[in-house]
Amino acid sequence: MKKILLVNASPRKGGNSDLITKMLAEELKDCEVIVFNMREKKCNPCLACGACQGKDTQMCVQKDDIQKLLPEIDRCDGIVLATPIYNQQICSQAKLFIERWYPFFKFDNPLMTNSSKCGKKGAIICSFWGSPVDVTTKYAEWTLDGFSQIGVEEKKALIFPQIPGRGDICKREDYMAQIRALAGWLKA
Repeated sequence: MKKILLVNASPRKGGNSDLITKMLAEELKDCEVIVFNMREKKCNPCLACGACQGKDTQMCVQKDDIQKLLPEIDRCDGIVLATPIYNQQICSQAKLFIERWYPFFKFDNPLMTNSSKCGKKGAIICSFWGSPVDVTTKYAEWTLDGFSQIGVEEKKALIFPQIPGRGDICKREDYMAQIRALAGWLKA
């Protein structure tokens, strides 16, 4: 059974990232799914203290919910980060989550990771209203490059523009179809 980690970085309850995460969880019901809603968790920023470096496994000196999630990130088969786009960038919670992957960074490994499980699938889903689609697409793909730090080798970016209101994702069948297709890809 595949283990999939779904991370909802949106600070807004009931928003499009919430609905995307819930739909993915339903589509992945035959997998082991962990849903991590950042706004409901204690998530500290990286301290850049370096205590996590030089280790064979991931550890962090901070005692928060991300530290507890590190083993799940290491063992999962797939990870999806759902984030709104604010000012043409992923939201600050999504950035914080990615920065906390520093315990996976291993500079002397050719893959730059100490993850015990490489070959993972990773995706980022960006929902937004007014940012330019081409800029957001390039930004999302660039952000996905960093997922290799946690052992991700296969990557996808889903870009959902022009959804200004809470729940507007549900009005777009083309976006819903892309979410279902992503679930199928994660399960394969």
